[in-house]
Amino acid sequence: MNRFKNILYVLNDHIKEPSASLLRAVSLAKNNQADLTILYVLPKLSLSARSKEIGIDEQKIQKNVVEHEEANLHQLTASLDGAFQAKTELRVGKKYIETIRAVKANNFDLVVKEVDEFSWLDRFLGSDDMHLLRECPCPVWLMKKNEKPDYDHIMAAVDFDTEDEDSSNDELNTMIMDLASSLSLSDFAALHVVNVYDVPNAGFISLWVEQPDKVERELYESEYRLRKYKMDRLLNDLKHKLGKESYEYLSPRFRLVQGIPGRELPKVATEIKADLVVMGTVARTGIAGVVIGNTAETVLSQLQCSVLAIKPKDFVSPVT
Repeated sequence: MNRFKNILYVLNDHIKEPSASLLRAVSLAKNNQADLTILYVLPKLSLSARSKEIGIDEQKIQKNVVEHEEANLHQLTASLDGAFQAKTELRVGKKYIETIRAVKANNFDLVVKEVDEFSWLDRFLGSDDMHLLRECPCPVWLMKKNEKPDYDHIMAAVDFDTEDEDSSNDELNTMIMDLASSLSLSDFAALHVVNVYDVPNAGFISLWVEQPDKVERELYESEYRLRKYKMDRLLNDLKHKLGKESYEYLSPRFRLVQGIPGRELPKVATEIKADLVVMGTVARTGIAGVVIGNTAETVLSQLQCSVLAIKPKDFVSPVT
């Protein structure tokens, strides 16, 4: 299943030999028969007034730096698989802004980036990585520094809106399942489909009824049955798409976990030794400017594996 046709790989600050994540992006592009563009974003040069006073030409220095880094880019692509031709692009500005602008200008359908090591360890909520997760209109795949060439375990984190049977969240879950299953099949990896649920009002309601323990237990059992129904429906849709033979080969494992998603999802990812978590990142708050949910941010800041983050098709990036 070829899911991507136009992939953008974003280099980190220094252009060196091909990294594990770049090689993974090349392999992904080849397997999908997709175009691959390698983007390097240079920070805009800003000299002090004193530097200008003594005759230093800011534009000339910036031009020399650009030419030097373009040569490095071409050297990098030349070191890749000779049978595969990657394009290159160099931009000047803020990395996440120029990345999103490149996505809009060239209709990229996936951004791949090696995560900034310091930001991954230090809860990268204000980093270029999190800005991309919040604001990039296409899926963003953040890979660990020492990315594996093939994954063993992939986790699809799905979210069920219990109030609306026809919610747009169903579409997002379908996208998550499509990508997670496609990658699992291509890597011969185990697919784990996980949903974490809670009944926030159960404790409060039980304070005001007779047999509170029984009522609270029934509320959770009812929620479990609803989640199980939606999980079965999601897996059944996947079976129809893949066909019986491919679905049985994939044999997705599902898990319904009672608890708080922001706490339990990272635990499950660690428990199953997930190499990649595929999840949605847009909140259903309706608040202007809120483009990633608190739960998603909480989960992402705790994961120690690679992440493929997906937004609904109607998402509009605030970056112009």
